[in-house]
Amino acid sequence: MIANFFRKTKPIHAIFISALFLGYYLSAILLIEKPLYSLGIVVEKIGQLILFLLLFFLVRFINRKNQLSGQNSYVLLVLTILFGIFPKTLEVQNIFYAHFFLLLAFRRIYSLKTNTNIKEKLFDSGLCIGVSTLVYSWSILFLILIYAAIIIRKRQEIRNLIIPIVGLIIPFFVVFTYYFFTDNTGAFNDKLTLYYSFSYAKFSELFPLICLTVLVIFSIVFVSLKIHSLLNDIKASWLLIIIHLLVAVYLIVITPEKDELFLFFPLTIIISNCVQLFNKMLIRELIIVGLLFLSINAYFV
Repeated sequence: MIANFFRKTKPIHAIFISALFLGYYLSAILLIEKPLYSLGIVVEKIGQLILFLLLFFLVRFINRKNQLSGQNSYVLLVLTILFGIFPKTLEVQNIFYAHFFLLLAFRRIYSLKTNTNIKEKLFDSGLCIGVSTLVYSWSILFLILIYAAIIIRKRQEIRNLIIPIVGLIIPFFVVFTYYFFTDNTGAFNDKLTLYYSFSYAKFSELFPLICLTVLVIFSIVFVSLKIHSLLNDIKASWLLIIIHLLVAVYLIVITPEKDELFLFFPLTIIISNCVQLFNKMLIRELIIVGLLFLSINAYFV
């Protein structure tokens, strides 16, 4: 049984998850992207695999360090399947790099649960969001997550409210200075321009999005009821995850790119918690198998 197999963390799980991701990655290249092959392309794709390895390591670190989910392999499994469901997210472009810097910010934001180095964490998270915004302007929306964490974790000091803005502005200032001295401030303004679009022309992705929406709503309700009697610290982290999801959903709705990659982190944590908290193994299996079906279907639509 798949769900039972990944119920605990074992080294063999890394092998299976890596093989699954490699299968999705190669399928996306061979069946969807179909590039003209050359030595340069092969080297580029291998380099991108290393970047994805770093992304997986970072997601695992954030989850383990902040205890967002249990000690099992569901998080990495669900994350891998999400990449399979949305193959276009396997292309390394500006949005991938922006998301990578956002993960660095999330690492600091979710760690606000502890009382150590609060100001450093707020500064670092603002700085990373600032860098991400210069890569992809809509990343600035995740500044909301910092202030949500400040409120939820009861860190509402005046300095704590200002520090993220200082961190955000520093990369803006450095890049603006460069463009100013090269007499190209128009390019800087273009980096911060927020283009929007409400049209969703990719109908092939609507079906998995609808299925995931149903699963996520069910997961939020189910997990929220389960953790109602647990420690406030756990409930605070769960509330922050839900806010994170809402920000990501808004970003997907309003941006022209409609890139689902921004949804992956909160979706992974929410679905993983739902799977691990179900007592009935059959339900766990249905969720995992259903996700696998959606991922396989993505390459034949």
